[in-house]
Amino acid sequence: MADVASWFRNGQDWPLLAPPPRAEWLALLRSSREQLCASLSQCSREEVETVLRARLFQRPDVSTQLGLVFDRPAAVASRIAAAREIMAAGWSHPMAAHAFTIAVLDAQPWEMPIMRDLHTCPEHVMERYLTWLFVRPVYRAIGDDAKYVAWLPEMLDWLKQQVDAPALRQRLAALINTTIRHLDIGMVIYSDVQVRPVLDARAGLIEAMTRQIETLHGSGPGPTALRPANRRIRLGILLRTIMKHPDPQAFCSQFEHFDQERYEIIVYSQDLVDRQCEHDISLYQRLFRFVSAVRTLNGLDVRQMVDRIHADDLDVFVYSYAATIGASPTDLLVSSRLARVQILMNSYVPMSTGFSSFTHVATVAPAPESRASLLGECREEFAEIPRVLLSYLPFVPQPAVRPINRAALRISANAVVLYNGGAVDKIVPVQLDAWVRALARIPGSVLVLAPFNPGWSGVSGATSLHGLIESTCRTHRVDPRRIIVLRELSPRDTHQLYELATVYLGTFPHGSSTSVALALQAGVPAVTRRSPWLRGTGDASIVQSIGLDELVAADADAYVDLTVRLATDAPFRAQVCEKMRAALPTAPFLALSDYGHALQGLFDRLAHESFAYPLPADATGVLPESAERSAA
Repeated sequence: MADVASWFRNGQDWPLLAPPPRAEWLALLRSSREQLCASLSQCSREEVETVLRARLFQRPDVSTQLGLVFDRPAAVASRIAAAREIMAAGWSHPMAAHAFTIAVLDAQPWEMPIMRDLHTCPEHVMERYLTWLFVRPVYRAIGDDAKYVAWLPEMLDWLKQQVDAPALRQRLAALINTTIRHLDIGMVIYSDVQVRPVLDARAGLIEAMTRQIETLHGSGPGPTALRPANRRIRLGILLRTIMKHPDPQAFCSQFEHFDQERYEIIVYSQDLVDRQCEHDISLYQRLFRFVSAVRTLNGLDVRQMVDRIHADDLDVFVYSYAATIGASPTDLLVSSRLARVQILMNSYVPMSTGFSSFTHVATVAPAPESRASLLGECREEFAEIPRVLLSYLPFVPQPAVRPINRAALRISANAVVLYNGGAVDKIVPVQLDAWVRALARIPGSVLVLAPFNPGWSGVSGATSLHGLIESTCRTHRVDPRRIIVLRELSPRDTHQLYELATVYLGTFPHGSSTSVALALQAGVPAVTRRSPWLRGTGDASIVQSIGLDELVAADADAYVDLTVRLATDAPFRAQVCEKMRAALPTAPFLALSDYGHALQGLFDRLAHESFAYPLPADATGVLPESAERSAA
């Protein structure tokens, strides 16, 4: 670790590490910001509006991405307070453009008043202002997520009012297009509070947008027409992309075991191509053994997408939900009624959409103590999956691109290694606080983070992450050099990190089921936390499905205690690992055919209840245990 610290101080680039930004670079950034803010006081309103056209303000999230929200001396706090008063008065205030510029440089949108008289905002500034409102937040402290979530319904309801406002009729196209391109409130997934009001407000905004754009409704008859009685169940599934691993493997493992005499499966894909896209011929071959057709939606507008799906006259439409929550063309698409049964699934974070178009959300049967809060979170009905939320392909290590081991990271042979491989957005204050508290109690321990998977957002949040690490470590008097942040790595490389780990740290208050499943298969015990929210149930369902209830903590404090015990109590850790090894051969999350058949049973029941499709001849008519508990 001393060598690593030396490299950081000397500004040398170690190829595996993503070190904190150099102090002199941050100092230059701060001084540049101060000079810009000082010069604004000498500018007229017209000159400030010209400044707002600069390229810097095309990406108004630059301040949060660079971590400047962690740097607020008294002068900055005073400047924010003055800007807040002006922004409360709205765009009609003569210093409104000045105050907005200060807010972009110094603050986050949810910390400032909404400038409600948007119709008086200069036309060329409006897009800048809206884009800034949609910036993904940086949580600096525990409780920031609650403040952001409380602000979102207010902002979304205000935006809905703007869409319907007669005064903005001439700017409606710009308003809607900006919202479609930039709105993303996906960070609500990583909050530890009720988000139903946010999802309902988002649904109201999209309903307002579709009223203004009549073509979004589609021209086909939709799923209400009379259904052919003898036809197989026509099941349509919307995926982000077919060729982005591991999504297609998860899809295949879930649906390739369906009875093809009962189901006709159609896959819809946006055909997204990103840095992790792979063209795997064997996967295409596997896919077409059980899929009747693949429809690409790439290049279509929303009406054309709706018409394409309506033309297939679906009985069941499944949306494999992603972590982006906004008003994108896909969001507008799925807000339409596309099938007789419209069901939501997700690869790792199940949650409601808030859209009335969805009838069900697929979820593992919740614990009795969590049922009330989960029901309160969802507008949809529960479609309960027995035992475990998801199934996963068995972990097969791939040859590494480059070796990652203790020697490469300068970690001593006897150090306890805590590991998390979740994306940077998942590393929120309440979670990092628990991790650092555990570090403080485990002598000689290090925390390894791999938050920059190439399929995610790259290293754009690195500076903010290091700002959070520094402030959290300062609070608990832990040397931040005990936290090793790795650069963007390939999935093959990150698999090696499980071999280094003593304990895997599951994410909370949301879930990261894939990483937990991989850790268990690699023989690493994973600490998870019970959640009152549907989006946080996945991790616990994985470990509990093999009888490891002792790996589920009740709250953050218990999570820390469990981490410390696993790291320091060798007999306890050995007992857990032995129990884990014995249970894995029959683990439900690895029993792909069993899971597929259970999932088909769920869809069989929904088809029977919704349009009287006959149950299979071998159906007993007995509900699974989870449904019996629901009925009780």
